[in-house]
Amino acid sequence: MTPIPVAAQRFIHQLTNKHMPVFPNTMLEINQILEQEDSAAVDVAQVILRDAALTSRLLKMANSVYYNPQGHHINTVSRALMLLGFEQVKVLALTLVLIDSLKATKRHDKVLKEMAVSLHAAVQAQNMATLCHSETPEDIFIAALLSRLGHLTFWAFADEKTVTAFESRDCNATAESDVLGFTLQQLTQGLAEAWSLNDLLIDSFRPNVKSESVLIIRYAGQLAIETSNGWNADKLDPWFEKVASLTHQKLETLKPSVHESALSAQKLLNLTGSERVRGLIPLPPEVKAEGEQQDFSSDLEPAADYPAPDQSMQLRILQDISQAIQEHCGINLILEMVMEGIYRGAGMDRVIFAVLSADKKQLNCRYVLGNQNEQFCELFQISIDSNAQTLFKDLLAAEDAVLIDNSQPSLLKKLHKESNQLMAGKPMLAMPLKKSNKPVGLFLADRQASDRGLNRQDLIAFRQFCQQASLAFTFLTIQG
Repeated sequence: MTPIPVAAQRFIHQLTNKHMPVFPNTMLEINQILEQEDSAAVDVAQVILRDAALTSRLLKMANSVYYNPQGHHINTVSRALMLLGFEQVKVLALTLVLIDSLKATKRHDKVLKEMAVSLHAAVQAQNMATLCHSETPEDIFIAALLSRLGHLTFWAFADEKTVTAFESRDCNATAESDVLGFTLQQLTQGLAEAWSLNDLLIDSFRPNVKSESVLIIRYAGQLAIETSNGWNADKLDPWFEKVASLTHQKLETLKPSVHESALSAQKLLNLTGSERVRGLIPLPPEVKAEGEQQDFSSDLEPAADYPAPDQSMQLRILQDISQAIQEHCGINLILEMVMEGIYRGAGMDRVIFAVLSADKKQLNCRYVLGNQNEQFCELFQISIDSNAQTLFKDLLAAEDAVLIDNSQPSLLKKLHKESNQLMAGKPMLAMPLKKSNKPVGLFLADRQASDRGLNRQDLIAFRQFCQQASLAFTFLTIQG
């Protein structure tokens, strides 16, 4: 690979530190979680659930025919991870985070058109990977999605003077080098290396690498660019011949599959929540009529900064938990679903599940969702090895869910002190998880970040979810 020009390195520095810090950080965070042997669904869910809008759109995409052809309704990120798998949810999350990182730019239409090309390439690449029985179709999807990241970031964030000079030329590779001091492919390559994005993406820039996965990425990109202004069957014949050879498919099988993938890409583009996406991915005549019948208007409403209580969502998630119990899913997955139900359904800012140590002397954070810093779970270690009666001992011994509110200032003060100042003395919900009538853990929830109050209706919703966890714990213990 050629060295990255200095001008490209300067632009990458601007993107990293000013324009797009969230995208590389999110990708790195999710990849690090997935690389850990003991990673849990809640760890991935926690990254996604920080953003209510991202969560809503991800679940909408997870329920689409493309990702969920069996039609199992998915109401929680935890269940999406169970049904679709970690890697597929990672694909959904990173697609949406990338789109969010490029929103609200001056040249929004140009960026949307480039995003359409990128998403079309990604869907075609994943389809080809499936036809080739690849073991890494999700990695191939991501590599193809990011294969024009240089083009996307240029149109999104380059200054007006540079863009004007570039547009006065033919917008080809020579113009890129003359005006920018680098090509947009070099910019993509530089971003892939600087942000450690995807090994396959980096390999695709090496001319001597011609592995099956790399060829899929290249061919998918060629098709997306070639059809960005319409499908010309005669012009595409050589492309179909090469891909038929690669995938070992007959043309009469391959062509309908490619056409359907174009339609799927347009449907997915709509589900991202972006506006003005109709027709951005031109459809071949074979599926155009079906595409024109689709409702491409987005019905996603803007998400609030903090989730509001939603009784309909509470019911759907409670049904999911009941089904997971019947399916004998593991207790950890059910605990994750319970926490997500409390967080999104009951509208909390933060939900904590802490477990008693084996010697019963310490209460340690096991999972946390919502508004908190990264060190919260590590710092949440409550000592209860004391002869004195403490608030946390009382909460663990409670027979029911408890609401500590502003009418109990002395208890709020004790909460603040005993939690080593981690809890700010704001209203709190608590309920123990017990086995054989002995506490093993404690659920906690609050609205500390938004400073919203808690009432009896919130207590009832919180209790319902915690009771489901107790039911699951009892049932799965009996079942062994």
